[in-house]
Amino acid sequence: MDKEELFALLDIEAGAEFEYFENFADFVEHEGLIDSDAVYELITDVDMKTFAELCESYFYETLENVPGDQIDLYNLLENVKRVLVGLSEAVRKGEDNAELNLADEFNRFRLWYSSESEVEVRKVPSGETSFVPVRDALADARLEKLNGEEYLYDFSNALSYEIEEFMMTYADLAEEN
Repeated sequence: MDKEELFALLDIEAGAEFEYFENFADFVEHEGLIDSDAVYELITDVDMKTFAELCESYFYETLENVPGDQIDLYNLLENVKRVLVGLSEAVRKGEDNAELNLADEFNRFRLWYSSESEVEVRKVPSGETSFVPVRDALADARLEKLNGEEYLYDFSNALSYEIEEFMMTYADLAEEN
């Protein structure tokens, strides 16, 4: 997907229009490949204060749907949020390579979250099992609260997302404040 297709997906004509929760959700939840240059071009045009606020809002909503016994997933997603917000702050400060780092990390997270991760979801009591990305497992968890169906989740195969390098960057940013 190139820049024009990405902007069409997000229903925007310029990166500066990336300012709504739906824009962020549509981007994160898109499971297809998006050209790295298109992601970078979008990131360079987005207001970073707005990006950080959208990131905080999206992850708040997402974390609300993490099953209570999935502490490792909750912590992982919380750390990803901190990294993305920290990198957006680095962009605001004009740090070297910050836009590239944010674009790369955001796109890498998006792919993991919406297509590459694998969660085992088992419907109780039928035992019907499916394997879905984290995005879909959390959607099932949200539906579970609404329709009363019960699911068992195994997120263990989805917890391998690596963020250490960026956690250090975030820690460095936090020390400066």
